[in-house]
Amino acid sequence: MSDQNRMSYEPEDTASPATLIGLLREFRADRDKFHVFDDYDASMARMRTTVSEQIEKLRDPLKSVASRLFMVTDRGFFLLHVAEWKIDYLAEALIHAIEVNNPIALANNTRGVVEHIAAMVAVLRELETLETTLRGKSDERAIDRLLMKAEGFLHRAYYGTSPKTTAEKANQALHIDDCLKVLKCEIPDAGEMYGFLCEYVHPNYGSNVLVSSGRLAEGRLNPPPDFHRETLDRIRRHCARCMLFLRDRRVQHASVFVRLQGLIDLCFAFGATLNNAFSKRSSRPAGGGNSQATAYWFPRARTPQEAIQLSHEFLQTSGYKVFGQRIGGIGEGVIYDIYETDRGTVRFKVPMIRV
Repeated sequence: MSDQNRMSYEPEDTASPATLIGLLREFRADRDKFHVFDDYDASMARMRTTVSEQIEKLRDPLKSVASRLFMVTDRGFFLLHVAEWKIDYLAEALIHAIEVNNPIALANNTRGVVEHIAAMVAVLRELETLETTLRGKSDERAIDRLLMKAEGFLHRAYYGTSPKTTAEKANQALHIDDCLKVLKCEIPDAGEMYGFLCEYVHPNYGSNVLVSSGRLAEGRLNPPPDFHRETLDRIRRHCARCMLFLRDRRVQHASVFVRLQGLIDLCFAFGATLNNAFSKRSSRPAGGGNSQATAYWFPRARTPQEAIQLSHEFLQTSGYKVFGQRIGGIGEGVIYDIYETDRGTVRFKVPMIRV
């Protein structure tokens, strides 16, 4: 579904069963675009071969670091798709729960969505931390510690099991409370949302109320949906917020893999060593930025991705407010990026990415 066809919603709208079903179906339709990764090994074969060939040309310790960094990126990308496919199945179950007026399934699967979003965001935040902290690092031991931390986190995120089955922290699943703490950075009331849903999932008073009048041995059993409309509206609203969050943050969340790939590419730049591969470049550009002929550019950028990142850093540190970005043209070996800002149009030229 194209961005211009997406609808915006007011909070009161998201309690509507029809609205929630629309959001759930929208998410599932978006997931259909990613069936290309169903055979993950086949879909990644070309990239893995290309990167492996480039890594083989390096010398240790940079060779080992580049190999491990690519493996972390590959595994993190895989985990992102694992999380989204599980949420896709939960979305399918939620649509059915709404259509057949099943309040227990609605609450249970909504809580499942929150849990999986929290775990997914925790993984992405770990990768973002790795990417930002690697920049500027040159000490082999410090880089090794950062990579080991990320490797261990991804291992737990996929292979982790209950603490009841293993005493080894390295083999324990990520705890939902730890994941929720990370999610709170993006959804401040994630903890309250999760706590509310738990009350209607556990076999306690909350879930009892969903299938009774609310008093022991009184009233009626299995009341119609309108009987608990306020509670069901709140559950649906929480579910809708989750789907809107996934929709609106998808590009932002996926961008971490572009930035990690940018770090890997720095390992392949001419003259790269462990001492300089992750060194930071100045975000002070040449040029004036007022026209295509005077577009800002970064003479010391080692890769196209680094040039793009330096463009963003320059705008941010210079106090620009960016309202939009588009491609303004293609020249010989370069692409002209146009940023619409509060100070007018600013232009950059960056090298084309070679594929």
